[in-house]
Amino acid sequence: MLNSIVNRREFLAAMAAAAPQTSRPNLLLILTDQQTHYAWSGARNPWLRTPAMDSLAARGAAFSNAYCAYPVCSPSRSSIFTGRMPHETGVMVNGRPIVSGMPTMGEVFRAAGYETVYGGKWHLPKSFEGMTAFERLIGGNALGAKMDAPLAETCAGWLRARRSAEPFLMVASFMNPHDICTWIRQHPGHRQHADTRRYPPAPANMAVDAGEPEAMQFHRTAGYDLMSKAVGIAAEWQRDDVREYLHDYYRMVEDVDREMGRVLRALDETALARNTVVAFCSDHGEGMGAHRWVQKAAFWEETAHVPLLLAGPGVKAGQVARDLVTLADILPTFCDFAGVRPPEQMRGVSLRAAASGQAIDRAFVACEVRYGDESREGRMIRTRRHKYAAFNSGARAEQLFDLELDPGETRNLARSAQAASILEEHRGLLAAWLKDTGDSFRPAR
Repeated sequence: MLNSIVNRREFLAAMAAAAPQTSRPNLLLILTDQQTHYAWSGARNPWLRTPAMDSLAARGAAFSNAYCAYPVCSPSRSSIFTGRMPHETGVMVNGRPIVSGMPTMGEVFRAAGYETVYGGKWHLPKSFEGMTAFERLIGGNALGAKMDAPLAETCAGWLRARRSAEPFLMVASFMNPHDICTWIRQHPGHRQHADTRRYPPAPANMAVDAGEPEAMQFHRTAGYDLMSKAVGIAAEWQRDDVREYLHDYYRMVEDVDREMGRVLRALDETALARNTVVAFCSDHGEGMGAHRWVQKAAFWEETAHVPLLLAGPGVKAGQVARDLVTLADILPTFCDFAGVRPPEQMRGVSLRAAASGQAIDRAFVACEVRYGDESREGRMIRTRRHKYAAFNSGARAEQLFDLELDPGETRNLARSAQAASILEEHRGLLAAWLKDTGDSFRPAR
């Protein structure tokens, strides 16, 4: 541990010494919580309107194949702020601190001469060293309905009042549509619905696979935490109950989009937008009732696949980038735009080239999850066409989906003789990734 602390100090000292004096872009990271990739109108979803998100996409790049590193809040955020995987950050469940000595976004940019400010949800312990590298604008862990408007007002006010010549890094971390978690707990059982015409359709992939991995079935039935209990609640819903849930979830997305818009307007009105690189993403998705799964903690497309937008100087406006990307790419991307030396051993890569229309040479992205304790962990490999998931326990420990032919992930090909060569290829990719990242995970197959 001492060596890691020394290395971190040496890195930050070198960063401070090498901080360039030339003009550098401001950086703004906007986070939502629990927003699936399809839950914004720019994804051609007719059941909601998100003008703020749409405006970012219009003047920048939308990454249509972006994945979180872990579909739960704290682990995913640890990856966003370090560029590393959760098994490296030490945050494999909610509320854990990032391991001491690992450089984080706030530390990297403060050492490089940036003014660093943070507003909103943190969801990593306050004692975590990296938090001290930010000036805290506004905090709290309240419902989005109570927290997001004050957050938007505070961030917008800070931008309008700013007079410093230093570049800034601002994080605006909104809570919604995470309020859907409370909504689910408030709606157990089946309900009568007088008028369902305003509800979106129920997912086409609601059926549960009887051969689902045992670790996932444990999460469905054990009720060991609020996420697990929520999946149990949704199991009782009928189709119109799921439709009501989707309708109200989309309203929460619209609510947070409105607050995002207030921050973006302040950026425009102060002319800071001309020299600010803006990244927008959500830390993970929402189950959407697909496979009768709600909330998060699964490798399904609905929970692991997230929106990611990038706008600002050097970004090609109006493009859709189909590269495989991960939220661990945000820190190296910001470093690249700012001309800042990135920390070593990051698993993410810069998206700057992709944001200007060039392709990224990447074969796959990875994701992690844990159910209950370390005896029920999983790893996911997402290649251009397929998704492979492996768990470390159970007789049915693997999943393989052809996302081109089966985007709803309804046909597990892991036991299909026709897919044997594809399965072996993905097993090999996972084995190499585990070795490269020092991951002790071992599949049970």
